[in-house]
Amino acid sequence: MSTSIIYVLIGLALSVGLSAIGSSIGVGLVAKVGAGLLSKEPQKFPQVLALSALPSTQALYGLLFGFILLIRVGLLNATPTPISDEIGLALMLASMPVAISCLISGIYQGQVAASGVKILAEKPENVSQAIVLAALIESFAVFGLVISLLLVFVGIKIV
Repeated sequence: MSTSIIYVLIGLALSVGLSAIGSSIGVGLVAKVGAGLLSKEPQKFPQVLALSALPSTQALYGLLFGFILLIRVGLLNATPTPISDEIGLALMLASMPVAISCLISGIYQGQVAASGVKILAEKPENVSQAIVLAALIESFAVFGLVISLLLVFVGIKIV
């Protein structure tokens, strides 16, 4: 296996792995608080589930970018596209915006959504406000994904 492909696979591992870690921590934070509420008010499960699911999207962004890397260099085909070590390194570095933004935003979105469970416990009529507050953090993961995609499709030329 060439060094360039190893670089791409490292980028794939970073984008998928770090975004999954951020989502896992975020969902865990919300689920922990949500379980406490559900022990007293099980009828609020749909709202707790919605708040708990919010941080999971970061893992999807990392996974999407990982598939794009695989497709871009032909690793899903029978014969990969030959690329230089410099291109492989550039593709690895292009994974950093989505990896880092999804890691951090997943954790913070989980913290905000966990606070939203507290809103649900005290003022259930305001749960939509809690969802909006948590969803605001999502935009930073999207920004990271967009920058990574621009780097892969516009900034890095594979000939």
